[in-house]
Amino acid sequence: MTTPSNFTEFEHLQSTILRIHNQIVKEEFSDISGDDLDIAVPRSSLRWACLIKDNDTCDMMIQRFLLFYLTLRKAQDLQQPLYSIPLDDLHASRKFKPQITLYFKEDQNDVEDDSRPTWGEISFRLMNESSTTITQTELNTLANKIKTEFGAANGYVWRKGRKLYSYTEKEKGYQLQLLCRDDSTAKELINKVLDLQNDAPDWKFLKSNIADDENESFPYNPGNHTILGKSYKKPRRRPMIDVRFQYATATIWGINKPIALYDRSNTFFDALV
Repeated sequence: MTTPSNFTEFEHLQSTILRIHNQIVKEEFSDISGDDLDIAVPRSSLRWACLIKDNDTCDMMIQRFLLFYLTLRKAQDLQQPLYSIPLDDLHASRKFKPQITLYFKEDQNDVEDDSRPTWGEISFRLMNESSTTITQTELNTLANKIKTEFGAANGYVWRKGRKLYSYTEKEKGYQLQLLCRDDSTAKELINKVLDLQNDAPDWKFLKSNIADDENESFPYNPGNHTILGKSYKKPRRRPMIDVRFQYATATIWGINKPIALYDRSNTFFDALV
């Protein structure tokens, strides 16, 4: 690669960051037109403080980043929006058996432009335990089993598809609903989940829901729709996406924070394994 004689890495990096960051800031403050500096107006002053300037030092650029992304936007760009309730409220509303949840995520290199990674979750309950009977030894044993079943070979890959498979044995804590591409994939995944508790599947409890025309029912590109005068992509239903195992948690009634059992993604600093 040929570079200009006056090329400097910092100037190139700074100009790239300035162009991208300032565009985002201006979109956030789109109610303020032009580049006029009016620090007497609080919102105009805030916009000016967030914009990177060509003569900024590296420290100044970092401070503007922190002000915009952490102070103003509360790091929302790093968090996927959730539709949920706080664990404290859940615990106050109902008592429940310990729940184990396995989390899967699409590899970043496979994520399409302007999209978020697709996630997958599988959960089951420990019906023979309660918050007062479960032990640390049992959790450690389960964490090691999860590591063996799902953590090996760079993380187990769940090949999500358009066919919905359900496996229900309520008395054993299983009410699994899995999107897979075929019967064999679904059975393999169910086998691995049940093996965590040394259970064997009884296939009479396996049901499937398969559309007559999957391409029509769950199109790859569902198109756009207009909401409040703006065009938004319609959500993709049952996309054909591979998601890789990331980590597993235990949610126990009375403890208002999930316990990280095994984590191969470095999301938690205190995983048991």
